[in-house]
Amino acid sequence: MEISKLDKSNQDVLITLNTFIDKVFWENSDLKARMNSSFSAKFHNDIYSAQKDEEVLAVASTHKSFWHPNCIYVQLAYNLDGVDVLALQIIITELENKYEQPLFFLLDDRFSQVKDLLTRNQFRMIRKTEIIHIEPTSPKGETVQDERILSIREIRTNEAKMDCFVQLCKKVYTETHSDNPVADFPIESWRNAAMNGLMEEHSYVMVNGLEITAFSLLYESDEDSWELGWVGVDDTSGINNLDKLIRKQLEDAVKHNISYIEKEVDSTCPYSLHICESVNYEVAETLYAYMK
Repeated sequence: MEISKLDKSNQDVLITLNTFIDKVFWENSDLKARMNSSFSAKFHNDIYSAQKDEEVLAVASTHKSFWHPNCIYVQLAYNLDGVDVLALQIIITELENKYEQPLFFLLDDRFSQVKDLLTRNQFRMIRKTEIIHIEPTSPKGETVQDERILSIREIRTNEAKMDCFVQLCKKVYTETHSDNPVADFPIESWRNAAMNGLMEEHSYVMVNGLEITAFSLLYESDEDSWELGWVGVDDTSGINNLDKLIRKQLEDAVKHNISYIEKEVDSTCPYSLHICESVNYEVAETLYAYMK
């Protein structure tokens, strides 16, 4: 068995590569899309293949992230039903020798063999993420009435409140991604990230004077669903304030006949975990992040 670094500018190589990916991921269009996304990433690095007698057994694509530049992201393609563990081991060993920065793998339950192999190679699971679908039911009792709760649309023109809001977004995201640190961006980049695609009338904050003490952000996914994005508070002693914000959003979702609200719940985010305690939901997908 041998390992080769592939030249994606070579059309013959590209055809062979795409044929292999189509073959092993023919039932998993999402995995094929992730692989192609890695190939076309702005900060794409390399493609490696493990092969035996010219037969490709496994492929790895590596790229870097704009937001998380301190590691190398790895996407793998192989026959999920008949994995060659030796081929995967050769690729992992090659990548560890190639890169000085940590390797980052984001895997779901279809990659159980890789998870076992990474564990044996002293990789650490740094985060478990559940993609949940929250049921937008009308909460019992009266609707939320709290003069401290404002929508982003209502504070949009208040520079002081918006600055505080963006600073809190940065604080929460940075603190909940310490194992794979975010890059040092100017505050305007954080503002753009938070506001891009934001449903301002359904995204709420808790206000205390000019200070923002809690926030919960909604983004439109499609006609039938919304996406719950960043959530957080300035002090964990006030984490129950999130309940009122989420309740307002559930009320909005019911009024707009939304089927479900999707949320990524990271095991490293106490605010997302708190939300799970007060809503009805089902787990749609589970992801595991490994790094070394």
